[in-house]
Amino acid sequence: MTTEDAQAILARAGRAFSEGRYADAAADFRALTASHPDVGELYINLGAALRGAGDKQGAQKALREAVKLLPESAAAWFNLANLLSADKRAEDAIAAYEKADALQPGTPEILNNFGVQLYESGQIEDALEKYDTALAADPRFADALTNRGNALQRMCRMDDAGVSIDAALSLNPEHPVYRLNKSSYLAANGRHAEALEWANKSIAADPTYTEAKLKRASLLIQTGELESGFREYEARWNMPDWHSLNETLPMPAWRGEDVENKTLLVWNEQGFGDALIYARYLPILRARGVQVRLMCEKPLMRLFKRSFEDIDVFPLDATPPAADLHCSIMSLPFLMGTSMATIPSDVPYLKPDRTDVKRWRDETTDDRPAVGLIWAGNPGQAHDYSRSLSPKSIMPLIDRDDLRFYNLLVGPRGNEIADARVVDVRAQLNDFAQTAALMQNLDLVISVDSAPAHLAGALGRPLWVLLAFDPDSRYFLKHTNSPWYPTAQLMRQPAPGDWASVIEQATTALDTFVRTKAKR
Repeated sequence: MTTEDAQAILARAGRAFSEGRYADAAADFRALTASHPDVGELYINLGAALRGAGDKQGAQKALREAVKLLPESAAAWFNLANLLSADKRAEDAIAAYEKADALQPGTPEILNNFGVQLYESGQIEDALEKYDTALAADPRFADALTNRGNALQRMCRMDDAGVSIDAALSLNPEHPVYRLNKSSYLAANGRHAEALEWANKSIAADPTYTEAKLKRASLLIQTGELESGFREYEARWNMPDWHSLNETLPMPAWRGEDVENKTLLVWNEQGFGDALIYARYLPILRARGVQVRLMCEKPLMRLFKRSFEDIDVFPLDATPPAADLHCSIMSLPFLMGTSMATIPSDVPYLKPDRTDVKRWRDETTDDRPAVGLIWAGNPGQAHDYSRSLSPKSIMPLIDRDDLRFYNLLVGPRGNEIADARVVDVRAQLNDFAQTAALMQNLDLVISVDSAPAHLAGALGRPLWVLLAFDPDSRYFLKHTNSPWYPTAQLMRQPAPGDWASVIEQATTALDTFVRTKAKR
């Protein structure tokens, strides 16, 4: 390949890339690397083109070659970091951003993206520092401004957050992401009607913006517009790589048509709590003459087999059983036409094993009322930062000797409280069926928004749910009761981040609870 030919191919590849024809650009860049294998910049371009074409593995291979050839190139490390971040490889991405930042200090674009990765990894104060440094170099860097607003909002510095988010909008008022961040900010401040307006503005700026559609769906559900909200939540299937099972199942998806006398495969798409809340629809389907088969995670299987004896239950990671149609359990509220007036609220719809219940009855015998405690949720959940309490926050609740508390927080976060007043039974809670059997012997469950909260509600157990100011949409707004769970009482933050008031309310309610129990 002559120099003139190489220049022509390079120009053609650049045009293809700028026009969004990434596969064509990648083909040309690959040809150039074949004839010029020692030119690291070509591998940077090849990696960017392959990433645009959807070939993440090829892109990473190209960018790894780029940093090998150009170990002192901030651009090579920056592009690799961006790819690793998109691939959810947080630790590797942070290391690559650190390298890029060290090689080219003070670069706003590097600092901003580094901040985004830190933010997504839960390192909010570190993320804010990166955004501030980026803005010191470029005060009109709108991406850093809006991201800074997100970080400040998460730290409950609401006034400062609003200033930063509005500053980004003033620089680019039509930007769909900035508009969506404004929507999220307003919702976090309890201004949900305005939040819905800004979600609509975001969609108007980019009708293909799925994240904005999902935010609108969430807001509609949260404000009681269940039918439209659940319908719009189906937009999640437009997200790239949303769930591999949906793409690989051989049978067609159920779209709401009559399925009487058909076999329907229902599978759990998201978290344990989502499966627990929407399992209520399974017996309704059976009553309509549908043969239901269920795929779920193994910790749920024994509970669901016991609760739904006429439904076959399979592991989620197994070969799917034969069926006429399939649907995600998360789509059942939409497909079943759920409105506020028709939420299936009959509880219990889950049943623990009788033998397990008897064993726990023997182990929990005490003169004091028994209370299960869950103060945090899954740290990987997107909004866990707002729904979970710190151990320090929960301590005033257990500072009493007239109740017997049980630690139901399975996982590493359950180790955060080691207190003689909280009995640690987690070693015996090897699945949700065991937790259900224990809950059947408790007088009360106190939980943040978590899978165990949904379990207690589905069992019809007395339940207090401690909620953030802007909670999961299915807890709605202002309600002190739950249309999903008749035995639940909701205790809400009066302002963003104000857990102290929630704990004070729960502590006062416990005083009444103990007195009521004593009179029986």
